Amino acid sequence: MKTKILVPTDFSENALFAAQYACKLAQKNNASLTLYHCYTAQSSNFDSEELTEKFEDDKIFKADLLIEELRNNLITEFSDLIIETTCERGLLIETLPLYVKRENIGLIIMGTTGKGSNKSIIWGSNTSQISAQSPIPVIAIPNNYENFKLEKAAILTNFKPEELETLRDFLNLFQHIQHLEIIHVVKDEKNIDQVKEKLASWVFIIQDLNGIEQVSSTLECINETDKDLDTIAEVINSTINKEDFDMIVVTKTRKSFFERLFRKSVSKELTLNLRKPTFFDNN
Repeated sequence: MKTKILVPTDFSENALFAAQYACKLAQKNNASLTLYHCYTAQSSNFDSEELTEKFEDDKIFKADLLIEELRNNLITEFSDLIIETTCERGLLIETLPLYVKRENIGLIIMGTTGKGSNKSIIWGSNTSQISAQSPIPVIAIPNNYENFKLEKAAILTNFKPEELETLRDFLNLFQHIQHLEIIHVVKDEKNIDQVKEKLASWVFIIQDLNGIEQVSSTLECINETDKDLDTIAEVINSTINKEDFDMIVVTKTRKSFFERLFRKSVSKELTLNLRKPTFFDNN
């Protein structure tokens, strides 16, 4: 049975990047794809100069045309894909979970910010709420992200069994990756030897999962003498962004942890900007 991928869109530029990423993944996995939009005041109505007799009966909304235009443009680029479209009335965070369940969707892919939002991080946006509430995995695509490949992924570890479940869900979708980096950050070095043993054991366990060629680990400590690395969030952000990871994998037990990290310091929020596609597991 083909995986069904759902791509929520508000017709913004970043939503387009997410849709293109989804198309490339659908091609790789022989999956089907649905573009999904919830009507807004902006997407429902035509501007006066856009009105013609064709639309004056109010049976056709602006979004209906925009989503078909988006579909046609994507089909031009990805001619072998099955791409469907759906527009619904209501709030995205309310209607989307119902649609996902009704249509047996297997994965949601969406941009981190949309129209009218200049936020640098996914939290606080629709993506944040959907990644927390969705019954299926969500992949958040950063603004202007065009690179599609999956050779090297990273997962934050706290040595929880749920992390293995997340990796299995991830591999069910992506099937194979060349390298997985397991990252753990500690606040101090008091028990560093015990942590190293745990990390080595965790690497050994994860190596047995099918679909991962190579597993390695990174152990970092916060640096209280460096204002740019004196919180766990900053160390995580620095570690992730200095490496050439193609995907960050976040377990269901770490989603709230991520949210706390990026809300903790408003003054530093703009520096804590994940610039990699991020897989949030919700199963």
